[in-house]
Amino acid sequence: MADKFKNWYYMDYNWRGMGVQRGPFSIDQIHTFLNAGEISEKTLIRQGDQSQWCPLQDVPIFAVVAQKAKDKRTRAEFWSKYRVVILAIIMFACFVIYSKVQPPQQYNSIPDQHQSNPVNLAGYAIPQEALTREAIITLTNNTRALNGLPPLSENPLLNSIAESRASDMFEKQYFGHVSPTGEQASDIAQRVGYSYKIIAENIGSGSFLTNRKIIDNWMQSPGHRSNILSPDVADIGAAVLKGKMNGRETYIAVQIFGLQSPTISQNICVAPPKSLQDDIERRNAEIASLNDQLSRLKQDIDSENEVIETDRGNAYNDPQKIYNLNMKINANNEKINWYNRIRMDAQSKSSVLQSMANEYNRLLQVYNDCRASK
Repeated sequence: MADKFKNWYYMDYNWRGMGVQRGPFSIDQIHTFLNAGEISEKTLIRQGDQSQWCPLQDVPIFAVVAQKAKDKRTRAEFWSKYRVVILAIIMFACFVIYSKVQPPQQYNSIPDQHQSNPVNLAGYAIPQEALTREAIITLTNNTRALNGLPPLSENPLLNSIAESRASDMFEKQYFGHVSPTGEQASDIAQRVGYSYKIIAENIGSGSFLTNRKIIDNWMQSPGHRSNILSPDVADIGAAVLKGKMNGRETYIAVQIFGLQSPTISQNICVAPPKSLQDDIERRNAEIASLNDQLSRLKQDIDSENEVIETDRGNAYNDPQKIYNLNMKINANNEKINWYNRIRMDAQSKSSVLQSMANEYNRLLQVYNDCRASK
């Protein structure tokens, strides 16, 4: 059994918002960091580098010192927040006494806004906004509006290109505008049937907690800003995917901007591109695989929930059992999060697939009409 007084790690965050593991430390060092304010009761910690992360306040051996540190910080925050009001009340009271007038009506005491939260056996999650294609497109158009530019129209084929680019980066473990195979956004546009006059791409990676952070990062880069505020494009597509890059979890966000080429009148009947049909078949297979994963994960989650409910009834007032129960709950919550990510991915791919199928059917109808008119 591991020595509970050694080998402790805590989660820190660098200037990009990415998690950095600090340690190992002894239990006394963790106490010192906590008392000095370098970490708080909500800091994620774990013993060893293989166990699950857990808020410091949820670990029984740190519970007492975490509460003391929290109470100390709460008092300091209260004084910092209300000291001007308190000093004003004292000065007013002195003025009343000096002037020998009747004291004013007594004020109610200022309530403490920093109430402690109860420990939740269901685990702890750092607030994370859902990063979505819709939010990225909406925020992009809002930014254009603030700069006097018209909104861009969401295009399902550009959405497909953006998703393909993000998936390719995770699959081939690179971050750039050109794949190791030499393929780029313009090549995919030709393959899926987006005839463009202009096409441009923005990419970003990191631990983004909000959609606004993604847009802000792009707006601080001259090249990315120029694409967002370009007056020459009319269409937009976007994708935000989460995966592992070099062994670490991260998000990759992609924007594709485009301006379609004008339609050329001709009497030549052109069949839908074979590449579009191939992509539709490939996405059908991907969605079927994702649905199979969802089915297996659902069975595992339901089974683990039954075990957790049984252990919850036996964990009362036993710190070790509560600790072990929290570990199981955190592991199950991770599996639930993974299930939700796969489900959202499947829904997103289904939406893109439907758009591609509609485009294929439209091209097929044009082709058939053209042939029938001859």
